Amino acid sequence: MKNIRSIYNTVYIICFLSFFISSCTKDMEGLNEDKKLISDKMLEADANEGGYTLPGMQLGIVDVLTTWRIEMQQTLNADLYGGYFGLPASFYDNRNNATYAMVSSWNDQIWLVPSSKVLDQWVMMKKKGFDTKYPDLYAMALIFKVFAGHRLTDIFGPIPYSLYGTTSDVRFDSEEEAYNLFFEELRTAVASLKEMEQSNPAADQARYAKFDKSRYGGDYAVWIKVANTLRLRLAIRIAYVNPEKAKIEAEAAINDGGVLEGSNVSFEMTTGTVHPLLTITRDWGEARLNASVESFLKGYKDPRLPVYALPATDPALGGEIKGMRTGAAFTDKNYLPFSQLNFATNPFVKLMDVSESYFLRAEGALRGWDMGGSAKDFYEEGIRVSFAANKVSGADAYIQDNTSVPAPYVDPYNPANNAAAASSIKIKWDESVDFEEKLERIITQKWIAIFPDGQESWSEFRRTGYPGLWPVVVNFSNGEVPNGEFIKRINYPPSITNASQTAVAEAVSKYLDGADKLSTPIWWDVN
Repeated sequence: MKNIRSIYNTVYIICFLSFFISSCTKDMEGLNEDKKLISDKMLEADANEGGYTLPGMQLGIVDVLTTWRIEMQQTLNADLYGGYFGLPASFYDNRNNATYAMVSSWNDQIWLVPSSKVLDQWVMMKKKGFDTKYPDLYAMALIFKVFAGHRLTDIFGPIPYSLYGTTSDVRFDSEEEAYNLFFEELRTAVASLKEMEQSNPAADQARYAKFDKSRYGGDYAVWIKVANTLRLRLAIRIAYVNPEKAKIEAEAAINDGGVLEGSNVSFEMTTGTVHPLLTITRDWGEARLNASVESFLKGYKDPRLPVYALPATDPALGGEIKGMRTGAAFTDKNYLPFSQLNFATNPFVKLMDVSESYFLRAEGALRGWDMGGSAKDFYEEGIRVSFAANKVSGADAYIQDNTSVPAPYVDPYNPANNAAAASSIKIKWDESVDFEEKLERIITQKWIAIFPDGQESWSEFRRTGYPGLWPVVVNFSNGEVPNGEFIKRINYPPSITNASQTAVAEAVSKYLDGADKLSTPIWWDVN
């Protein structure tokens, strides 16, 4: 990719210049030493010692400050597979992630970013005893660690997690082992925050606020809700593979401090400048709206569509919002004139939408769990919260729409990409239908609401089969993913396999049926 290569070159130049300047000034390092050094006492003041690593962890779950990294970490994989974006040009002669010809150099960043920016920092905090010295700040680190860890295991399957950084031997945990630890860490984090909040709320929350790069300002009560919403997310994720544990964890999340509500804002971090997707879509031309988003939102006459995407720039399309298929068949035209993503005024990168908590509770209630209300009420409130967050009106009329269905897709550039709608699900809740239709309704509206979090949408699509998405048009997996089916996981890139080939081989043999394949389901993907 031309733009990605140019970014790499820029990074190398900066690194070289930094090294050169450092070398030139080496002889002057002793001057004014007292003014330059930060003493241990200075670090301990106001919990700086315990908190200075937290912003990097928070901003490193996905690297919101380094656009080329976040592109490789998510835009060029999960965002495609979750049905949100398309790759608008035939990069590498169309043999790339979009067509299941995996590009290892892209996928390296999926592991490198959170392992270095989150897991490594957690190891440092643990080794320095911050879990006892600064239990509130360490609790925040655990929440960020679980956010990073669950994304990794949902992508790759088995990962090094429980013993990460604590031994020279590399050992991969199964997905089940990792999930059990996720739940344990979230329980610990919530307990620590609740205890600190009760013992000295004003001082403790003030000392964390300066480290909080989200929009929560160090509010312990909200962070407890974030942790519990994440716990509820993970409980729902294992609903098919371990329904008993899923129910216990889900109900505990509701009862142990509650989950995010409409009065809260989403868990998102600011870049301080522009949203990375604005650069990726507008400046680099490496993402366009997916045809699935067009199909559902146009069919539903959903007012969020122009909030998510801009009109196509091709005059022949008459200002229409137009998406493209994942793994599209290319002719002599690329899809750069199709709809760009609309992030011109949004500097916030979202990791958990407030509306998600309502759709999670809707599914929990549908399964007969005690979520504090009915599936119907949570489903409808999730839609209202999403409409409000996107500053569009008409939620009540939308909720009552019992006629609109997703639209068929027509590709004006290449009819080989045309497709009938992949779903016929309507919007209005219907108490008389069976479990599967109700679930499809919930997941479809959740998928619309959490845009553009492709990592979560891809995970939920694999778990449930919803919403109805189209398979890739062109499949270069050499039979690893059968035509008409979908990628289940991303195989290990060199950043993982080069670290310990023996440990990888053991994990593949023990947990992945002996083959590091794109078609091997994640542990919770059993439906």
